Amino acid sequence: MTRRKVVVRGGWLFRISENRGRFYIEKFGGILLAATSIGKTSSLEDALTFIKVHSGKEIEEISEW
Repeated sequence: MTRRKVVVRGGWLFRISENRGRFYIEKFGGILLAATSIGKTSSLEDALTFIKVHSGKEIEEISEW
């Protein structure tokens, strides 16, 4: 399973996990940085677009988890 960390402007943190051709998107937040599943897509590009639309902010950084 491949995992990527995505940080958007303002410091919001997301994780994209790839498993069997699906890309699962989680948002981290709160006091304990708990993960919340917010969606899944069929491509990495769609997952990044999903994060941009969900957050309303531009992506600042993408790296390996």
